[in-house]
Amino acid sequence: MHINEGVPKKESARRLGVDVKTVRRHLRGPEEYPARRTPKRGRSLDAHRDEIVALIERDERISAKRIGRLLEEAHGIRHNERTMRRYVHDVRGSLCSPETFIHRTHVPGDAMEIDFGESWAEVAGRKTKIFFFVAALPASNTYFAKTYAFQRIECLLDGISSAIDWFGGVPRRVIFDNASMAVTKVLKGEQRIETELFHAFRSDWPLGADFCNPGSGWEKGSVERGVEYVRGLCLRPMPLVAHFEELNAQLLHELEVDLDRRALECGSTARAALEAEREHLRPIPVHRPDPGRVTSCVSDKYGHVRVDRSTYSVPSELARRPVIVRLYHDRVQIAHEAEVVAVHGRSTTPGEYVLDLEHVLDLLETKPRAAMEATVIRQLGLPEPFYELRAALRRERRRSDREWVRVLRLLVDHSLESLVIAVEGALASGAPGLGTIKQLLRCDSHPQLVTEPVELERADLAMFHVAEPDLAAWDLVHAGVTS
Repeated sequence: MHINEGVPKKESARRLGVDVKTVRRHLRGPEEYPARRTPKRGRSLDAHRDEIVALIERDERISAKRIGRLLEEAHGIRHNERTMRRYVHDVRGSLCSPETFIHRTHVPGDAMEIDFGESWAEVAGRKTKIFFFVAALPASNTYFAKTYAFQRIECLLDGISSAIDWFGGVPRRVIFDNASMAVTKVLKGEQRIETELFHAFRSDWPLGADFCNPGSGWEKGSVERGVEYVRGLCLRPMPLVAHFEELNAQLLHELEVDLDRRALECGSTARAALEAEREHLRPIPVHRPDPGRVTSCVSDKYGHVRVDRSTYSVPSELARRPVIVRLYHDRVQIAHEAEVVAVHGRSTTPGEYVLDLEHVLDLLETKPRAAMEATVIRQLGLPEPFYELRAALRRERRRSDREWVRVLRLLVDHSLESLVIAVEGALASGAPGLGTIKQLLRCDSHPQLVTEPVELERADLAMFHVAEPDLAAWDLVHAGVTS
C-alpha cells in the first residue's frame, strides 16, 4: 500500500489495524517479517478449570464461594475469594453464548418506565448517599429525575407524581421491577400482589402496572440506560449543594438543557420528540392522589410520636392520645381527630428528636423548673444573654423561672436574633424583665414616625410661627422643684 499506492504509513496502519511501528518495521525488513505475539498470561486457577467446569455443569446455581471451598478440600490450596469470583464468572461466560435481544418500537403515550439509582453528593457540607428516582418515556427517549435522602414508598409515589407533572400528561401504564415498595408477593406469570398503598395510588391516577420478571431488569431497558445517563449528566463530579431542593433544581435544569441538545436517531431533538408524545398522554386529573404514607400511633407521656426510628413532637395536651401520621419524603404531618396539629421536616437520622418549642410552652409554664433541662430548649442553642437574663430574674423575681419561660414564648412571633437584641437591651437598661423586653420588641417592630413639612397653598399662613415647647420643665416637675 505504501510502496505501490503511496498511502502514508499512518494511514496504512489505520487500515490494517496495526501499530505504525509495525508498518515501518516491515518496510525496513524482508517481505515476510516474523510476527511477534505476546504470550497469553496464565492464571492460577487454570490448572483447575476442568474441575470448575464440571461443578458448574453439575449444578448451574453453585456459587463461586462453594467452588473455592471444594477446591480447598480437594487440593489443600485456598484461593482469594475475589479471584475465585472473577474466574468463575469468566468460566460461566465461556460456557454459554451471549444473550441476543429484540429491538422494540414503543407506542407514544403508552408506557413510563421507573427505577431508582444511587450516588453521592455533598449536602450542607456533609458527604451523603443519595437515591435518585428516574422515569423514562421510551417512545420519545426522554428522562426525568429527582433525588431523595432515602428510598421508601413515599419517595416512589412522589417521584411518579413529579414525573407526570414534568412530562405534562399521564401515560397508560408504568413498568417497574418487583421492589418491595410496590410488590409483596410474586405469583406465576405476570400476576403480582401489590402493596395496598401503591395499588391505591396508581388506581387513583389511574395507571396500569407491568412488573418485570424476577432478575430481568433489562425488560425496562430504557430507564436502566436512563439511570446511568442521569448519573453521568448531573451527578458527576459529586455535586456540592446546601439542601436537596437545590440539588433537584440543578437536575431539572440540566435535563431541560439536554432536551434541546440531545439528538435522537430519527434526527429530531429530544424536546421535539417529547412535545410529540405529549399529544398522546392523557390529561392530568384535577384531583390528584396524595403521595404520603399514612400510619396511626399513640403519643407517649412526653407528647412525642416515634416513626421510622425518629421522634416528633405534638402539643403537650395530646400526650397519650391517638394520632394519625402522614409521612412525605420531605415532611411529617400529624393529625388528631381530622385536625392537623403538627408539621415537621422529615428526619433522616435514626434516633433524632424533632421538637417544636411551641408544643411544650404551656406545659413549661406549669413546670418551669424543668426548662433548663428540657430537650426542646437544649436544641435551640440559646445564646449567653438568655442565661444572664435568667440569673438576673432569679435575683429579683419570686417566680423567675416562669417569667423566663414567658420570655422564650416570644420566639413564637419573633426571630431569635431580634429577641437576643431585646434581651441584651433589657440587661443594659438595668430593668431586665418580660415587660421591658416586650417594649423593646414593640419599638423595634414599629419604627418612629418621621414628620415631614407640609407645603401650604396659602402664602400668608407661612408667616405664622409657633415656638417649640421647652420640655425641660417636665424634668423640674418630676424632680419636685417648684417655681
